[in-house]
Amino acid sequence: MGIFNKIFGKKKSSKLDPPLLDEKFHGLMGLEFGMYLTWVEDTTGKSIMGKELERRIKMFLQKEKKLGQIQGFNNTDVMYINTVALTCDIKTMQRERKKNKLDGRWPLMEKHIGLKKKK
Repeated sequence: MGIFNKIFGKKKSSKLDPPLLDEKFHGLMGLEFGMYLTWVEDTTGKSIMGKELERRIKMFLQKEKKLGQIQGFNNTDVMYINTVALTCDIKTMQRERKKNKLDGRWPLMEKHIGLKKKK
């Protein structure tokens, strides 16, 4: 072990694992979470970008895996979905959400992933 490794520790590999989910799934879930993100911001006045959005994406994927809807996922999948969600145009997501009357689905999704207690 070199002196730099002793002082700074070993450098983590920046190589990403290959995604387990396909691109179509990443795109659809990214759009879904893009709309969800705007709904959260519109209803609460708070942003969930960053670690909180990643956490919610991970919770959703864990629930889908548990239900047998997907075989598995990894951090690369979470990062892809997060990236698509954050690159969505906010105004377009808000307009599409309202035009298609999708606001009723987000509280259900929060229950689905375990954020809200079922009544």
